[in-house]
Amino acid sequence: MAAKILMTGSIMMDLILQMPRIPHPSESLLGTSYSNAGGGKGSNSAVAACKAGGEVSVCGTLGKDSNGEALLGMLTDIGIDVSNLTLKEGANTGMAVIMLEEDGMNRLAIYTGANNDTTPEAVDAAFEGKEYDALMMQLEIPLETNVHAFELAHERGMITCLDAGPAQDYPLERFKGLTILSPNETETEALVGILPKDDETCIAASKILKERSDCKYVVLKMGDKGSFIYGDDICQMVPTFKVEAVDPTAAGDCFTGVLVKQYAETKDIVASARYASAAAAISVQHLGAQPSLPTKEAIDEFIAARS
Repeated sequence: MAAKILMTGSIMMDLILQMPRIPHPSESLLGTSYSNAGGGKGSNSAVAACKAGGEVSVCGTLGKDSNGEALLGMLTDIGIDVSNLTLKEGANTGMAVIMLEEDGMNRLAIYTGANNDTTPEAVDAAFEGKEYDALMMQLEIPLETNVHAFELAHERGMITCLDAGPAQDYPLERFKGLTILSPNETETEALVGILPKDDETCIAASKILKERSDCKYVVLKMGDKGSFIYGDDICQMVPTFKVEAVDPTAAGDCFTGVLVKQYAETKDIVASARYASAAAAISVQHLGAQPSLPTKEAIDEFIAARS
């Protein structure tokens, strides 16, 4: 049975600027193209989980503007439940400006906008009369809203996942009993002061993260190395699939969304991470955040071709 997932978090419009390299200070540099695509860490993970076969609902806030209307349409067309998505008059829809270099490296500037207006009361409405298997959260909406969502989900015995990005120090102690805590390398360093780069530093960082959050699993997103899983007698790197990257934007969000969907259905964290790595490997081969996210059929074919 398909996992039922609630995402409380960010929804943004991405502006993707392709250019040979990042400009130096005070330099004007001619780009090669630009495009728009759906984005935001929360929305990316929600779309990834939905396209991978999950039943996904979102709780968030958009501005009542052209970007908000466009994003609402995109999520609806994908098949996501948007009944708890608010378009707020006078607010600006969140935006991410993504500078994508020729070598595939990217840099992001984020304006959270209307995402800051997602309230604990909105979360209450999303839970009212609904049953979910899992909750996905990120750090692009107010802390109190995240905490409230976590508490409601925890009371109901749901799987809970906190994607600890963007990088910042965050009160993990307020999320005691998380199922999955999943930062990337820079987010891990911001949280515990250790940059994970090998087994030794991954273990050291994971121990602190687990102690602070009392989570079941720490899942460190390690880019092209894969993911490092710590907890419940598991301590191992799950390697990723080697592909030629075009655009890494949203690869981590893709991984998280598919990981939560798979884990909710199988309860096998290692196999779920392997499956999520395949999804992320597909995503980096295409331009844009949400346009790059693969379907369940594409993921299954990708894995079968490499078995």
